[in-house]
Amino acid sequence: MMDDDEPSTAGGLPAVSLPAVTLGDVLAQPDLDLATVVPGEPSLVVRSAHSSEIDDPGRWLEPESVMLTTGLRLVGAETDRETARQLVEGLKRARVVALFFGVGVNFSHVPAALVAACRAAALPLYEVGAEVPFYRVENYINASAGAPEAYQLRRAVRLTNELVDSLSSEEPTKALVARLASLARGTAVLYGPTGRTVESTGAGPLQLIWAELQQRRWSGPPFEIGRWTVMGRSVALRGNMYVIAIASRTPGAVVELGPMLLETAQRLLGGINAINRLAVSRQRHEGVQLLTDLQDGIPLGREQRYWERLEPFLFRPFSPVRALVARSVDGRALDGSAIQSLLEVAEKQTLGLLLAESGRSPAAPPGFTALVADGPGLEPWTAAASSRASLGLSEPFTDLSAAPDAFGEAEAAAEIAVERLGVGAQGSTGLGTVVKIDDVDPASWLLARRRSRRDRDKVARYAAPLRRDPELLATVVRYLARGMDVAATAVDLFVHGNTVRYRLRKAEDLLGGSLSDAAVVANLYLSLRAEIEGAKHEDAQREDQQREKPVGEPD
Repeated sequence: MMDDDEPSTAGGLPAVSLPAVTLGDVLAQPDLDLATVVPGEPSLVVRSAHSSEIDDPGRWLEPESVMLTTGLRLVGAETDRETARQLVEGLKRARVVALFFGVGVNFSHVPAALVAACRAAALPLYEVGAEVPFYRVENYINASAGAPEAYQLRRAVRLTNELVDSLSSEEPTKALVARLASLARGTAVLYGPTGRTVESTGAGPLQLIWAELQQRRWSGPPFEIGRWTVMGRSVALRGNMYVIAIASRTPGAVVELGPMLLETAQRLLGGINAINRLAVSRQRHEGVQLLTDLQDGIPLGREQRYWERLEPFLFRPFSPVRALVARSVDGRALDGSAIQSLLEVAEKQTLGLLLAESGRSPAAPPGFTALVADGPGLEPWTAAASSRASLGLSEPFTDLSAAPDAFGEAEAAAEIAVERLGVGAQGSTGLGTVVKIDDVDPASWLLARRRSRRDRDKVARYAAPLRRDPELLATVVRYLARGMDVAATAVDLFVHGNTVRYRLRKAEDLLGGSLSDAAVVANLYLSLRAEIEGAKHEDAQREDQQREKPVGEPD
């Protein structure tokens, strides 16, 4: 019978216990290039090594371990003693043996605040040379300490946790790319569908990497670009193909860790994309509801609350805004991609915008309604929007309780925009037009405010006697379009000037008033405005053609 103190046997052979790895053993390895900053006791036992760049890393570390870091959490806070103190105290609570700091990635030397914190807490601190990949230190300690399989599993879990932790950041995509670069001890980059850099960290040759990835169809084994070892993966986001890549001057970091890092990043980017789409969808729904509330009218006492609700949509409280009504150029409702494009343009211009589609029911003409900030980004945004619709904008206002009246103005401006498009103001280009109600003349304003058929009939009725005589009607329309110039009217109609005068006197008899009377002319203009503006447009086109005609070419 064996004593409890004797080593157990298997198959008659005594079990072999591996000697403990000490801090002195690690420091003695020349290929690890470790330099002492705050010395520690060489006899301290080291059971594992782990890289970490997350906040409060102690919760992931086991006792008697070494933590490796490039100081990502200290970027921008390298002189913050409190941040350094909290990091070191967390490592002490986790019974970490020592902190190994890798230089050449985020810092050229260990920050002084971290050195001071380690000295104050008696936590050994060592600098890892810029050319030494962390996996080399980890491999030596973990493989020497016990089963390599268990180490590989622990490392996979730890690296995954490092990347997953980026999801809690305010900018998860940026945080994920930064942690990829830190773990690879080099560069990480996310490319958009056209090769544009969406996010990147590090100083690698980004354009050369993109060009080479194109040749290799985005994915595959690691490859070399100069001193850089590179690996990439494609990922589908928002229906488009993006590419995530890592590059390092320490080849082993990419060869050994690359497949796992990129596969994890690939899945996390998909998760980030899904979260972003949910957030965007929710924000759009909230924006539509807010826009509906403003169109219906809000109490004056609730205005402050509504300005607060507008702030997440990039509106500045009590700054001028405009109501907007848009009418689709081709008469069809705008699809989801068109609406998303307008939202993205507004975001790029940092332009406050609430937008709701219309045209999904017979009661609402195809297009959209919006509340938009009256700022520098408005002109480029309306230029983009007018490629799909004619736009009517109200005058600027800051009193949100006035929104219903402002949308009435925008509706009138949209009617004028559609009318102008109809007489060819923009129609030849296939684009819409933009009308601000503050630039509209009174006659156009009054005509656009005709809401009922009865209103429209009342205005049209004034010229009804002329409409029964097409020749007479054409003469009066041309006369008014030509600024009441008899000679120019005669030339346009190919008749004698006396013929024009005779027809005008006949028109005066039918109307019961003189064409030299301002009231008669005003009423005629309101009643015949569409025909008069159409005639003006024809004249303008004819004059343009005359200017473009080569000299000497007959009319």
